[in-house]
Amino acid sequence: MRRTPLFRRLMATTLPAALVIGSATSVAVADPMLARNMSSFGTPGGIDTPTAETLPDGTLSGTISYSDYARRANVSFQALPGLTAVLRYARVDGINDYRNDGYISDRSFDLHYQIFDEQGWRPAVAVGLRDFLGTGVYSGEYIVASRNITPTIRASAGLGWGTLAGKNRVIDVDDEGGTPNVEDWFSGSPKPFGSISWQVNDRLSLVAEYSNDEYVASYSNGRVYQQGEEPDSNLNLAAYYKFGRAYEVGLYTIGGKTFGAQFSVALNPREAPYPSGLEKAPAPVRTRPAPAADPEGWSGSWSQDPTAQPAIQTALADALADEGQILESMALSANRAEVRIRNQRYVNQAEAVGRTARLMTRALPPSVETLVITSTAEGVPTSSVTLSRSDVERLENTEAGRIAAASTIADAAPSPAGLVRSPDIYPRFRWSVKPYLDLGIFSAEDGLTYQVGGEARASYEIVPGLELTGALRQRAFGNIDQRGPGIPGERGEHYTPQEYLADPGLETTPEGVPRVRSDTRMYTGNTDPVIPELTLAWYAKPAQNVYTRVTTGLLERAYGGVSAEVLWKPADSAFGFGAEINRVKKRDFDQLFSFRDYEVTMGHVSAYYEFSQGFTAQLDVGKYLAGDKGATLTLTREFANGWQIGAFVTKTDLSAEEFGEGSFDKGITLSIPLAWATGQPSRERATTTLRSLSRDGGAQLNVNGRLYDRVRDSHSVKLYQGWGRFWR
Repeated sequence: MRRTPLFRRLMATTLPAALVIGSATSVAVADPMLARNMSSFGTPGGIDTPTAETLPDGTLSGTISYSDYARRANVSFQALPGLTAVLRYARVDGINDYRNDGYISDRSFDLHYQIFDEQGWRPAVAVGLRDFLGTGVYSGEYIVASRNITPTIRASAGLGWGTLAGKNRVIDVDDEGGTPNVEDWFSGSPKPFGSISWQVNDRLSLVAEYSNDEYVASYSNGRVYQQGEEPDSNLNLAAYYKFGRAYEVGLYTIGGKTFGAQFSVALNPREAPYPSGLEKAPAPVRTRPAPAADPEGWSGSWSQDPTAQPAIQTALADALADEGQILESMALSANRAEVRIRNQRYVNQAEAVGRTARLMTRALPPSVETLVITSTAEGVPTSSVTLSRSDVERLENTEAGRIAAASTIADAAPSPAGLVRSPDIYPRFRWSVKPYLDLGIFSAEDGLTYQVGGEARASYEIVPGLELTGALRQRAFGNIDQRGPGIPGERGEHYTPQEYLADPGLETTPEGVPRVRSDTRMYTGNTDPVIPELTLAWYAKPAQNVYTRVTTGLLERAYGGVSAEVLWKPADSAFGFGAEINRVKKRDFDQLFSFRDYEVTMGHVSAYYEFSQGFTAQLDVGKYLAGDKGATLTLTREFANGWQIGAFVTKTDLSAEEFGEGSFDKGITLSIPLAWATGQPSRERATTTLRSLSRDGGAQLNVNGRLYDRVRDSHSVKLYQGWGRFWR
């Protein structure tokens, strides 16, 4: 049964719409049918075939599988309760490319969406796209249903197209990949597939599946490759064993004579190794004495004593310092106190606010009823939470929602009357020395690359908002060596560093695009110390809801110059708007103080919106490092414990040919707070960007200290998302 072009166009438009519409409705339903094990493709499934199962919402998992047919490394994220996204890097054996190694390295991307969960007689149903952004080695689509037959036996059956039907798509040898192959979706005659899993016990599960995959790849130049030996049968068998909370190993056979092994790890943001954390308990709220017991304190006459505020401010500053916070300034009257704090310890700003409120009840005289806690970032006030002291005393042992309802959040005033800066706060010097690790993954040419060394970093805050920052790195070892960009028309061949340095004309691609990122390997492999960053930054708040930043110096390892930014972001709004302009020049490859000839003025305007479910959308429109113009859309999901996982896509006025392999820029970002793994409170994070290619189109400047990420921590949407930790 061959689908018509009209059918394929309908699927191409309605499937993405179903994913968006379903994401809005699926949040309210019960947990979907959860996977018993991962397939070798990184989705919930049997062995090679998918099922209609999902992972627990928010799960980040990695799967490595090995057989004679392929070696696959998959990174999967349960982006929504029903939506699973998979980024895959695979070595596919039996296929030759320009390297003539007998295998190819392939990148691909999948989407798997559970339309319905199992309910009553109705099975769970899912639809999926496999390898719809790659070159198409694994290209296929499916509709699959899964149902529990008994409490331990689960069956799945579906219809597959493409490789899932044993009908591999013809791969265009000139295709750069990176664009959806919409015309192939659900095309050709589908074939059925299925699997049965038996949960023997809490650890062991056995799987049998029927698969049509013949492990063949066909190219437009007429070449056909068999990926290993052709399977003797359509029956595959596997056994999976779980150990610990997050790990699984598996052994399987494909077609009866080819064996494989698999390892999976799954991390759920909601299942931290130390769910309650290891931080020390906060000081309890101190209830005020009766007026008769402290008539002077209740009368407010103490406020006339010029020594009262300095003593109170010093005591409160010392107590906050023990909590990992800095009391930057304080305004105090007989019945109102405002403190301005810098949170240096807690991932959730609500926890810093809650602990500050507790300490204020212990440090302030009884007549002070109104408590105002103003958060700051880079010396700039960002928001003020106003509380009644009576409510803090009354609601200490209730749920956090009640104190949230009794509080108000508003934009912080630039400088209220009576604000006194704490002594010895500025100037302030900080430094650290620690190892660093640079990883490169999902590269078709290089596979896994790494570089290890030591980094010394220091900052000097001269006055509030003015900060000098620098870093010095020394490489110890690694396999990321210096090399020039690829030679056009000679895949796998690169210019030597000497060739690249000797010919300035090579710093532009044959298509006329400046090499702003495709020569990034020229900045690696230095055996001498390098300076990745050395900047002077000025942060300010010139008007209500308006923040500014000006940064100058060596902004990142490849560019130096001046970066200026303005942001409008009300404290109680989910919206934000900003603009940034940069005048930068390319640094020399030794990463010291010399520069190359290329310079550019670039920048963008940005719009931000925070959804209540923990999603943040950002749209940047403007000019990029290579002079191309376009837009970047970023969608990030953040959990209450600080996990951040996002995806971005950039399209500019460069054609797919001008951009090169990948067709346009895209990637995944991951940021995990160290507190999640260690249980110890910390604002430090492990952050990475998964991008298969470093191309020139859509390239942004990597400047630190952009305003939105600094400001939003203490604004209403994110603050209230973490409000459950107010009493922690």
